[in-house]
Amino acid sequence: MQLNLAQVLNTIAHEIRTPLAVSQGYLKLYLDGRLTNADDQQRAFQQTRDALGTLATLCNDMSKVSALSEVSSPGLLQRVPAPQLIAQLKGTSEVEGAEWSGDTDAPVSVASNGSADLVRAIAIVAKAAFDDARDQPRAVRVAGGQELTMLAGTPDALPALAAGPDAAAARHVNFARGGKGLRLIWAAFVLQQHRVHTWTHQDHRASVGFRFPVVQA
Repeated sequence: MQLNLAQVLNTIAHEIRTPLAVSQGYLKLYLDGRLTNADDQQRAFQQTRDALGTLATLCNDMSKVSALSEVSSPGLLQRVPAPQLIAQLKGTSEVEGAEWSGDTDAPVSVASNGSADLVRAIAIVAKAAFDDARDQPRAVRVAGGQELTMLAGTPDALPALAAGPDAAAARHVNFARGGKGLRLIWAAFVLQQHRVHTWTHQDHRASVGFRFPVVQA
């Protein structure tokens, strides 16, 4: 899951390119005198404003990613019980409508500095898998034990994904993906700091597994 500088920079460049091109395009049309109708001018300025807003959001996201990347392994001082973590995840819009199964009441806890960022990171990565599955059913399966495992994706993908991150068919999750802003990059750093292993399956890319180191509750 370790991200390198080239991946981060390529993702930033990809995300900046579209709103920048939109802004430049509409301004050129206006300066060239090709927007003579008041409604066209209004529409062009609104589109430019929205594109600049996207750039501002990306700048804010870059600051968040930069702050996280400077701290490689912070001390994880709090215990978040697995049922609490799962309850918080169920309350996020990203996993809304997913069918949950398995050991959702596992008597273990995850080490954290507070669950808000961890929950948000898991939700963002799970949503990316669900988005890849498009309109197919969404499922999340939980397994407790020496480690807490959470599998998210289509129901047919979970049995193969359950083989774990060391299976021959397991693949790294692509966090440096265009079209997602820097949310996945930020989530990758959060999961890395929490020592969470992530993986997907070569035949089921619309799925993701999370394996958390735990402490007994």
